[in-house]
Amino acid sequence: MHSNTKKVRIVSFDINPIALTSLFEKIAEWIKEKKGRTICVSGAHGCLEAYDNKEFADAHNNADIAIPDGRPIFWSLKLLGYKNAEHLRGEFVTRNLCKYAEEHDFEIGFYGGKKETLEKCVKKLKDKHKKLKINYVYSPPFRKLTEEEDQKVILDINSSQTKILFVALGCPTQEKWMASHRDNLKCVCLGIGAAVDYISGDLFIAPRWLQVLGLEWFVRLVFEPRRLYKRYFKIIFRFILLFAIQLIKKNTKSLT
Repeated sequence: MHSNTKKVRIVSFDINPIALTSLFEKIAEWIKEKKGRTICVSGAHGCLEAYDNKEFADAHNNADIAIPDGRPIFWSLKLLGYKNAEHLRGEFVTRNLCKYAEEHDFEIGFYGGKKETLEKCVKKLKDKHKKLKINYVYSPPFRKLTEEEDQKVILDINSSQTKILFVALGCPTQEKWMASHRDNLKCVCLGIGAAVDYISGDLFIAPRWLQVLGLEWFVRLVFEPRRLYKRYFKIIFRFILLFAIQLIKKNTKSLT
């Protein structure tokens, strides 16, 4: 583990019940070190990936910080006694971190996402944050990079002076990528999943009242039913079952 920030085990992976302001302060502290750091933005999907895949579990649980993206993880923290836990959605954190980077003159970069989507995302951010320095933008091909290509990516990121790198490869690819590249990079990497799609406008952002109810997944299901319905229902029911078992074990242990 590369950070002494408190972590909480939920089923099979570790989460930090950290406030947004504390997260940004930690990022600013790390930037001064000029060392590779990783932050996972983690939901129920990632939790089950960690449960099923040890390689992913190791990559996720060795991240410097993992924040609760998605209501199931946020509610789980509450049920475990972390009443001050915050729900830190990837898109919300990305927007606010871009604002923070502009205010503190931190250069940022993007790695991942479809080329057209990434271009729209960057344009919208530049339009809103006139002084934001976006020094690196790359949409890699949908295949494994050659060793030569991968080394060039590392060189380009480091030479661009990027301080915060938003990695939009999706779970579990982005977590594994960050884990395998951390020691060769000099920036803070944040795995943001579909945040680029939301900021670009390619994906619809659920109204606030649906977010509070934990129904963001339902909005995505409406727009992408064929791709997501099996995945979502499988994730929801499995997560509830596994977390219920964790709670029962915890309560049983406390009674003995």
